[in-house]
Amino acid sequence: MSNAQKAMNFVKDLGAIDAKGESDTLKLWENYREQANLWRIIAVLQFISTPALIIFCFYLYSTRSVTLNVPPKPLPGYYAVNQIPESEFVSQAEEIVNLIASYQPANARGQFAEASKMLMEPAYSTFLDKMIGTELKTIESTSRTQLFFVDPTKTKTTMAGREIQVSLEGERLKLIAGKQLAPVQTRFLVTMTTVPRQSLNPYGIMVTGIDTENVRQG
Repeated sequence: MSNAQKAMNFVKDLGAIDAKGESDTLKLWENYREQANLWRIIAVLQFISTPALIIFCFYLYSTRSVTLNVPPKPLPGYYAVNQIPESEFVSQAEEIVNLIASYQPANARGQFAEASKMLMEPAYSTFLDKMIGTELKTIESTSRTQLFFVDPTKTKTTMAGREIQVSLEGERLKLIAGKQLAPVQTRFLVTMTTVPRQSLNPYGIMVTGIDTENVRQG
């Protein structure tokens, strides 16, 4: 091959290399351009959405409302029934029902004595006669255990003048000498009123009546 021919081939090879380099550079530039366009779109969206979000936050802050439930001012040393949250009466009813309806022979006497402190007439005399005088003897002589499971979805309150009645319904289960009896669906009706409050009874809630109804057996 002549020197002239070799020179021509060398020039062609250089041209091919230059063309390939330009093609790679063009592809790289196109990739960068696509990424740049993507970031530009994101920046525009952020520029638009950020002020809108700030305005929305200011709107929520300016239109917020605060509700305070302030109970009526009680008389000195005394709360009327309608001045006490219903939840306090429900809690008191649940406490005394737990004391007299869920027990074991060994602790029934102590629980009944504690429950009697929450009573006033006419419930107090009835409780001493029927529960402590009669029922307690049966519990201890037959080794009877009882459990009462309250269904909170069936709890109701009824207010009438100076009294309020709480209805607690649930399942009552008895075991005598270790033998389980058929469960009974039972409703306790606890009637309460208020007396001058004291440190051990800050709302002055007292129980004036306890009635029991068997709703369904088995």
